[in-house]
Amino acid sequence: MEQHCPRCHEQQVQKSSTSNVGRHAGLIGMLIVNSAASYSCPNCGKIPLAEFPDDFQSTIKRKRTLSILGAVGVVVLVIVLLFARELM
Repeated sequence: MEQHCPRCHEQQVQKSSTSNVGRHAGLIGMLIVNSAASYSCPNCGKIPLAEFPDDFQSTIKRKRTLSILGAVGVVVLVIVLLFARELM
């Protein structure tokens, strides 16, 4: 989703790159790290989510919530599969 910087209105904001922690933690780590990533402008630096328009904020919050729910779903699925395997 492209969004202009709310401060300078010139540059496109970029999602900060994910850390190595998320890369080494697998799928669940990537989902959680991506949901917590911040946004920055090449000119203005890091920008808090509160400075963006309301529609952009709601879209990002929805994506973050779905990402966290996806991580929880993966954990639950793995647990269910492990219990099903034990019963066989």
